[in-house]
Amino acid sequence: MQAEIFETLKSVLRARRMTYAELGKQLGTSEPTIKRLFASRDCKISRLSEICAILDLSLDDVVAQASRFEITPRSLGDRIEAQLADDLPAFHLYLLLTDGVAIDRIMDHCGLTPDDVFRIGYRLERMELVRVLPHGRLKLADEGPVKFRRDGPLHGALLKINLEFLQRVFARPDSDDAGFITQSRRISQATARHMMTELHRLSRQLSDMARQDQLTVQGQDLQTYKMTLAWAPVALEHLVKVDAPSKPPVEHISRSAN
Repeated sequence: MQAEIFETLKSVLRARRMTYAELGKQLGTSEPTIKRLFASRDCKISRLSEICAILDLSLDDVVAQASRFEITPRSLGDRIEAQLADDLPAFHLYLLLTDGVAIDRIMDHCGLTPDDVFRIGYRLERMELVRVLPHGRLKLADEGPVKFRRDGPLHGALLKINLEFLQRVFARPDSDDAGFITQSRRISQATARHMMTELHRLSRQLSDMARQDQLTVQGQDLQTYKMTLAWAPVALEHLVKVDAPSKPPVEHISRSAN
């Protein structure tokens, strides 16, 4: 939810016609420091409270407004998606970075060296997706949500990731916080449209609760969950096939001559 809070603060600054330089002066710091703070979208609660006080707002007001602030996922465009489709290591590293996975953890899990990370990071930097920082660190150029086109250049890679996810969930036992649910029912078009509306509502509810968790829960206590929904009419005969039973072997009976 940090992104929504800082987008809200930027909106307030524009409404008050206050520049970063003026805000920095009142905080006793420099304009570049304020720019970095808003670019990283991260600061201590005490500093956030100071900014709110200068803007004559309470932190509760800002959080309440931020909870209603919707950031539309951005599209990378066909050119960047095509480059990622031709460089799957870069695409996978970019996905992990957008998920907030630390570089050290990525290196340990994927068996990468610092040189590997630098080379892949440099390719992502040329796509203007990350910035390569000193000591092998990578920083996303834009930390907002990203939406990939299912019918775009990354179609095959996205399909593989989602099918792998479904297979993993299907293969393991259900628990209190994870499981596989599937149903096939004969229903009317009106019921089908109602269910689609409810699924969109559920997706929005997940986004809202995730923003609240990210504001109130420490990062190390957060776990990434994935929800993949498919809702569409289906002709079951297109998914399963009844093979004709094989004929039983003919029993050969040997007859002795009388």
